[in-house]
Amino acid sequence: MKYRLLSLFSLSVLILTSCVPVSTTSYNAGKKLLFDNVDCEDNVGMVQLFPFSQNLQSELENPVLEVGNENGFLLQFDLFEENYSSLNVRYIHCNKDWTPSGLSDIRFLNEYNSFAINNYQYSSNTRKKYVQYAVQLPSPHISGNYLVVVSNSNSNDDIIFSRRALVYDRTANAQGDIQMSSSVKERKTNQQVAFSVNYSGLNNVNPLRDIYVVLLQNHNWDVALKELKPTLVRHDESYLEFHHFNSENNFPGANEFRYFDLRSIDFKGMNVANVKKEEGRVLAFLGTDKPRGSLAYSQLIQDLNGKYFLVNSDPGDSQLQSEYVDVYFELKSDKIAGEVFVTGRFNNWTRTPENRMIYAPERNSYRGKVLLKQGYYDYRYWVESPSLKPGYFEGNYFQTTNDYEILVYYRDPINNFDELIGYKSIKSEF
Repeated sequence: MKYRLLSLFSLSVLILTSCVPVSTTSYNAGKKLLFDNVDCEDNVGMVQLFPFSQNLQSELENPVLEVGNENGFLLQFDLFEENYSSLNVRYIHCNKDWTPSGLSDIRFLNEYNSFAINNYQYSSNTRKKYVQYAVQLPSPHISGNYLVVVSNSNSNDDIIFSRRALVYDRTANAQGDIQMSSSVKERKTNQQVAFSVNYSGLNNVNPLRDIYVVLLQNHNWDVALKELKPTLVRHDESYLEFHHFNSENNFPGANEFRYFDLRSIDFKGMNVANVKKEEGRVLAFLGTDKPRGSLAYSQLIQDLNGKYFLVNSDPGDSQLQSEYVDVYFELKSDKIAGEVFVTGRFNNWTRTPENRMIYAPERNSYRGKVLLKQGYYDYRYWVESPSLKPGYFEGNYFQTTNDYEILVYYRDPINNFDELIGYKSIKSEF
């Protein structure tokens, strides 16, 4: 693969919008590598990992590639710093449960598994200074789960952040559709993934031992369904069927995502009540949200199923002039027995102090603040409580549009690592 990194990065900037000293930033070495979507430094801004293409919608795609894809992944991210830092990125092959497989680099790459991130640009006239980095990564030639890890070039232990990616082949064929739950009790709230797997591309397989399936909703690993056993096995046809009747393959339908348009800080976008510019920062106050759990289902706009995209629509501005904005959320509600978080793909569905909502009794509402770059965002409120469901404020409806992924893993007893031999993406439509 030829790496035309500077031109590729310029192309990505054009898609998103119509040399200096090395940084002396001090990082903490010896961090523990967590095999998840994790930022290990406070200066990490927005991170995007997606299949590289000239498609205008490519940044909305999940970080999933087929083996043999010549374009690979595009990794783009910001670091809040004034000068460029010398960074490297590498792959780590993982098993289906995101533990390291031990597969050597030479097995899944034809080149040295350490890619210098030399393509960078500086923000221009922004209140919060940042350096924007980009690197094109090749597609590994063995399927499976991969952790993409960015580190200081001086030490792989000096980790900046990590992101999950999937590389699959077509050894197995998965087919499925989304249905109402077969459980009468959950028929109005849940969605059921009924699917089958044909593994005729494999020889001498014990499917109950060697094949493993994971289901994802909106590419959220926190709610993944695992340990599903087939309801029908046809050895002579190399065929597995997963048509469960006890809600094993059910997901709460949730609700259509809330959203806001922060592409401009000069004008108020949809669901942005006010934008305030100060000397050292920009603040955006969203319209006050209300609980939707007791309301009838409605779909006023086609959402992004939790995704976001970055773009600056202010007249005369480039992508490098996009501001980072303190976005204020407010949810009108009595105090509940639990904690409330604002989540979405923008923070990888995590629930941390940075996106936790604090109850303000004087306003009878939950309030929170998240630092986000100019763009368009989907979001949802998540509840952690011993007595309330995560979707307490949003509601669950079987009609909700969601994206689903069927991941089919295979462990060859000889190889002793997990391969992703089948992949299928489907959307719920009722």
